[in-house]
Order: sequence, then C-alpha cells, then structure tokens
Amino acid sequence: MFRRHNLPRTAGALLAMVLAALCLVAVETTAASAAVRTVYYDASRAGEFRTNFDQAATIWNSSVSTVRLAPRTPGNVTIYVDDGWPRAQPTGLGSGRVWMGRQAVNQGYDRTRIATHEIGHILGLPDRRTGLCSDLMSGSSAPVSCRNAYPSAAEASRVNSLFGGTLTAPTTGVSYTWTGGEDPGPFVVGGRPASENYPWMVYVSGCTGTLIKANWAVTARHCSTPSSVRVGSVNRTTGGTVVRVTRAVSHPSVDVKLLQLASSVSYAPAPIPGTSGAVGTATRIIGWGQTCPQRGCGSAPAVANELDTSIVADSRCLGINATYEICTNNTNGNSGACYGDSGGPQVRRINGVWNLIGATSRAGNNNPTCATGPSIYVDLPSIRSWINTQVGGLPA
Repeated sequence: MFRRHNLPRTAGALLAMVLAALCLVAVETTAASAAVRTVYYDASRAGEFRTNFDQAATIWNSSVSTVRLAPRTPGNVTIYVDDGWPRAQPTGLGSGRVWMGRQAVNQGYDRTRIATHEIGHILGLPDRRTGLCSDLMSGSSAPVSCRNAYPSAAEASRVNSLFGGTLTAPTTGVSYTWTGGEDPGPFVVGGRPASENYPWMVYVSGCTGTLIKANWAVTARHCSTPSSVRVGSVNRTTGGTVVRVTRAVSHPSVDVKLLQLASSVSYAPAPIPGTSGAVGTATRIIGWGQTCPQRGCGSAPAVANELDTSIVADSRCLGINATYEICTNNTNGNSGACYGDSGGPQVRRINGVWNLIGATSRAGNNNPTCATGPSIYVDLPSIRSWINTQVGGLPA
C-alpha cells in the first residue's frame, strides 16, 4: 500500500526533475548562443579578392566559437584592394579596415592565407613572425610556398578568449603590414646577392643577425625581439633551421642585443676577433632588405645581399662613439647600408676565415636617403668580454 500510493508522487518528482533539466539546458543554450558575437565584413570594394575574403570568413567560422563573420554592406570591417602590401588597421576588437595589396600576391603569396591573416588582426591577433607555415600570423616570415590559411589551435583559442571576455582586448591604433614593417634599420644598397651560403646568417624578422655560438645570435638592440629566427640560410624564406628565441639581452650602452635560442644548431658560428682592424681594412657587409635608397621604395629580397667595403676614419661619421663603433665606407659614394637590415654582420677575413667585427646600427650622415654617406656599425670586438660573459663563453 505504501509503495503503491507513492509511485505517482515519485514519477511526478522525476518528471519535474527532467523538465527542470531541459529548461536549464535551454537556458544555457540560449546564453551560449547570445555569447556569439557577429562581425560584419564589407568586401564590396575588394575587387578580384572578394571570394578570398569569403573563404577567409568561412575558415574563421569553422575555427572559432565565440565570434562569427558575416558579409554585409556596410560592415564593421571594410575591405579594400590596392597595389601596395596587404595591411590591416583595427579600430577596435572586431572592427577596422583591411587592404588586400597586390604586391604580396604578385610575389606568389597565397591569396586566401593573406585574407585570413589580415582578418586575424581585426579579430585581435598580432603578427608572430615565427617563420612557420602552421602559424597563420607568421605572415610573410613563412615561405612564399606556404598555402595554409587556417589559424593554429593557439591562435583560434586566443580569438575565442578575446571575444569570450576572458582576455583583455588589444589596444587600438596599431597598424599591421604583411611585410611586418621590415624596414626598421639598414640594408645593403648597391650590393649583389650573397655569393656564399654563410652558415652564421640569422634572419630576425625584419632585421638581420649573426650566429656567435651554437645557441646565441647577435643583432641590433633597436630591433624587435622575435619569437623565432631562421639560422643557417641566406634565404630568409627557406632553408636553414627555424629556432625559437627564449631570451634577449641588450647591451646597456650600445646598439647590440643578444638572442638566446631554445636549442643549439649545428651551423658554424662566426668568430669575434680581438680587434676590428685599422682604417683601410677591407670588410664585407651582408643583410636583407630593399635594394633602393629611398625609404619604402621596395621590398626586402628573399636572398641576402652583400657589399665589399672598408673601414674609414671616424671623422667621416656624425655622432659616432669611436670607442665602441666603426665608421664603414659607402663604396663608390652610392653603395652601403640602409633601411631593412639592422643588426647585420660586418665581417673581415682573417687567415681565410670570415670574422665578425660589426653589427649594423645606423647611417653616419643623418641623411634619410641611404648610401649617401658612411654607415655606423657597433664594434663587436670592443665589447667581446661583455658578450663572452653573457653567453657563458664564446667558442675558442
């Protein structure tokens, strides 16, 4: 009797619990749906690249869950096309302007990868020039042959966190260029493509560096610290080994930065001699960057350029610190260092071996047009003892 009388009550209680659970699921589903933000993009001005941005939107929609991209005119994001470099100007999380520049397309970069990359900036992702094709935001640091247009798991997770509110949105007012703004310092004008496969060359995301120990490289202090570098190739887009950077140590008074690598590489480092040499010493400078003298007049070549030059009197360089810097000649009055290759090596032969004596710093005549005067390089032999201490001993 007792059990029979309570069966309806038990069934009713169970039914109530099921209904409550269903209501809870419905509420949670509604809340989750409400949390998804829609970002509208206007590709009506994207010309022949409109379908690439539609593909980019599809890729992002399949990769993230807290934001959805949808076409609309006008939109939160306006997309243009021109003959320059691809670039993005976020004005807030999920809003801004994007340009699909034909210059990168003409060089062979994948259209959809570019489109997805630039939209990534609008979704809050900065450039990460790792050189890896698997990283969408590695941009032009990855090989031209890279066709991956999908964000990595880490990149997708960051976008989800930004739009989900668990990460602070990045500050506005930052612009991004496909080349990574690869003109922060000097490069070689009037030179020639590298005639040797220098094993100690290091590409440092828009700057140049030199391997000085199996797990250490040197570049310019004013260059941004990259997340990774390419070591052992004169081609900045392929070859060698891409290695993660774990630490940067800047010199307290001169334009030098040391980069510690996550693992040792097998390439032979460049030795730093006891002295850089006297006035008249023959040297060679090497680096990546545009090969025309006006700032922004061209893009950086894939293969590093080299130029034979020499050490000249300090009096020819304005503002030089004679104790710690080298004044380097502008060969024939129209060749030398310029924008795009800061930190690059100045070397000289000692007993048939290239020795590292300098790291590119700046122009020696304060002229914005390159190679119109000598260039200033940091004299690495003058700070050799400091370098030796920081890296735990240089190779003998």
